[in-house]
Amino acid sequence: MSDSDELTMGDDEGAEPDEAALAELAAIEDAADGTPPGVAAEAELARLRAELDDARGGLEAERAARRAAVARYREAVLAAEPALPPELVAGDSLDEVDASAEAARRAVERIRERLAAEAGTPPRAASRPARRPAPTPPPARA
Repeated sequence: MSDSDELTMGDDEGAEPDEAALAELAAIEDAADGTPPGVAAEAELARLRAELDDARGGLEAERAARRAAVARYREAVLAAEPALPPELVAGDSLDEVDASAEAARRAVERIRERLAAEAGTPPRAASRPARRPAPTPPPARA
């Protein structure tokens, strides 16, 4: 093919070719490499669908791992603070578990205050654990 036989991509005024001309050129190029028109597009679509399926599978695995981590965190919070009612500590994220645990702490404190007021004794601080009485020394031998 000589230089005079080459096609130009624009018209005499330098304007860009329209969409139809570009689509026709792509079909000609596909035919030139032996790929029927549309087959390349179908192959690309199949590749993209497979990539999307892989991404969806990865996303679901990440979601399952996050749910498991949040459940373990909730159990750790409940183990560290056995006074918290488990039914009050819930959530789908760490922040939600923290917020519900804080609300449960406040509820437990209000209940303690109410019970102490009814009994006429000062409420025991939630942060101060109960202590065993000091052991008594054995009697001295004379």
